Amino acid sequence: MNQVIRNTLVGTLTVIRLGFDLLREGLALLASVPESTLGQDALSSAVRGGELNYRTGELDDGTDAAGWYERD
Repeated sequence: MNQVIRNTLVGTLTVIRLGFDLLREGLALLASVPESTLGQDALSSAVRGGELNYRTGELDDGTDAAGWYERD
């Protein structure tokens, strides 16, 4: 009887450890995804509705007289 309990406990702890390992690896994978850059934001501005103003770093309607709407 003690052997059955011991084997069950070892198996349960192994499954829990594998679950934590998978969770840790998944979080590491999510953390390694690069963030978007200004160039990628400029390409997707049409989808979100606006032009990227490089002076302010925000999307607007493209009518800012002092705005920079093209890369230097």
